[in-house]
Amino acid sequence: MIDSTARAAAAPTRPRRLKRRARRWLVTLAVFVGLVIAFGAAGGWVASRALTAKSELEKAQTLVGTLKTQAAAMDFVGVGTTSTKLSAVTSKAVDQTQDPVWRAAEIIPVVGVNLTAVRQMAEAVDVVAKDAVAPIATVASGLNAASLKPVDGKINLAPIVDLNAALITAGTALDSAAGSVGKIELDGTVGQVNEAGTKLTTMLDSAATSVRDVSSISSVVPEMLGASGPRNYILMFQNLAETTALGGTAAALTEVTVDAGQISIARQASSQTFPWRDGEPVIAEDPKLAALYSPLIYTRLNLATSRPDFPTAAQITQAFWQQDLGGTVDGVISIDPAALAHMLGATGPVAMSTGDVLTEDNAVALLLNEIYFRYQGKNGPDQTDAFFAEAAMTMFNAVTNSQGEPLDMLNAVSQGVNEHRIMAWSAHPEEQKIIEGTTLAGILPTTNELSTTAGVFFRDTSTSKMDFYLETGASLSTDMCTSATPTFTTTVNLHSTLTTEVGATLPAYVASGYWGADLFRTEVYVYGPPGTTYVSSGAAAGAVLDTTTDDLGRPVAKFTVMLAPGQTSEVAVTFSGPDGTYAAPELRTTPMLNPTTVAVDAPGCK
Repeated sequence: MIDSTARAAAAPTRPRRLKRRARRWLVTLAVFVGLVIAFGAAGGWVASRALTAKSELEKAQTLVGTLKTQAAAMDFVGVGTTSTKLSAVTSKAVDQTQDPVWRAAEIIPVVGVNLTAVRQMAEAVDVVAKDAVAPIATVASGLNAASLKPVDGKINLAPIVDLNAALITAGTALDSAAGSVGKIELDGTVGQVNEAGTKLTTMLDSAATSVRDVSSISSVVPEMLGASGPRNYILMFQNLAETTALGGTAAALTEVTVDAGQISIARQASSQTFPWRDGEPVIAEDPKLAALYSPLIYTRLNLATSRPDFPTAAQITQAFWQQDLGGTVDGVISIDPAALAHMLGATGPVAMSTGDVLTEDNAVALLLNEIYFRYQGKNGPDQTDAFFAEAAMTMFNAVTNSQGEPLDMLNAVSQGVNEHRIMAWSAHPEEQKIIEGTTLAGILPTTNELSTTAGVFFRDTSTSKMDFYLETGASLSTDMCTSATPTFTTTVNLHSTLTTEVGATLPAYVASGYWGADLFRTEVYVYGPPGTTYVSSGAAAGAVLDTTTDDLGRPVAKFTVMLAPGQTSEVAVTFSGPDGTYAAPELRTTPMLNPTTVAVDAPGCK
């Protein structure tokens, strides 16, 4: 028991304890307030840096668009300047996210995951700018239009070699950046950050694929241009006035030699140079192919282009040349007068020794019709072959001696390739494998993964040059986007624009070898998409179904159509496909002298 004296002695200590407690509370409150103020200041600091990073990344996006425009325009100086700016803004964006306060804030719930994602995206974009874009831009900035032009028939291989090295570096950087972005944790991020991450992933994957594609092509270009020794190519000139599936008969051929970038013309020939080999195929005969297109595809060079598959035509052409003329053929390149006309738009008019001036506007009519009226009689075929050979030589000289701007020529050649009027094949398997992944290959897709492609192809069998007067149309109708088991119906129209009056004036070499100007005969080959089967067909007056079979992994129906001047006929075929995945529908046709009108109707498809 505590007495009163003890209580009296203890009483003064209670205020002191209260004071001590109050001081502790005040200190705690002060610390709390200080932390709040500190975190508030840090939050403002991080927010400010985040806004700066966002602004710099938006600038980077704009600069990437500028780079694309400059590259397409071959503005190489501009590419170098813009690349430098791009590296600067991506560096600044990364700097904003490397601050210690930013990194500390990354541990804060909710906010932190967004900050981490933004930092990692900025770092990936900076890698792309410095290690992918910059190396290519460095090579590009050292180029100009003149450096890309052939000089006295020689292509400078050094820029191509430098570009290959830059593309390899860029590909590695893009793959690294794509891998890093793919690991970014986007779950829990706000919509803007999540969307940006998804968009960046798609962009990097696309860019990496594009660089790999370009790199694979450019890596073989030096070898194809004779970097390790001479290469010999056959340039095939197709005559569209006598239609075959790939365009026209192989009328004129030129041997082109390339050695260390130096391009020169060696020997020239025409289809008449190569004797008919009826009964003795130039390469091993495929019985099914011979039955569909006749064995003449293997025995007469001019018919090598009968099948819608350029490797077939090229291998037959290679065999004819090597067996009849000798030498080694490293590849075959095909071009037609319509593609030459595109190129004349880039080079401008070119003069021939005959006094003719080839232009973009007159080349097709002159080469495929008017020349036959000029050179008639017994020597007509030889004279027209000589004219074709000189036309090819003249154009070759214009292209290899820098007549025309590189960008204009690139656009002209690209147009020819996209229209399937320029095709190429290499006898070297590693190069051919790369070509097969491009439109240049002249092959039909073997699956429906990238496109669901049907085909309509024509072949004149009148022994004539009458297709100057032939107009064609083709349409594809499909329910592939609305039916589990789709159907594909292809309708083909043929119309003769020849009049009786013009027919009476036709040279013998133009009119049909069998019926003169009274009739001409065209074979029509309708191919279904891969994996489909033939269902039914119909034919209007003048047309008849010859056979149905399969070729190139597809069903095909073959018709013969007979037309008199002014007449029209039509055929239609329906194919059915199994349940499965089908890419966008397309209809591939022969690149005709008068381009085929094409329509695709696919309800429900995007």
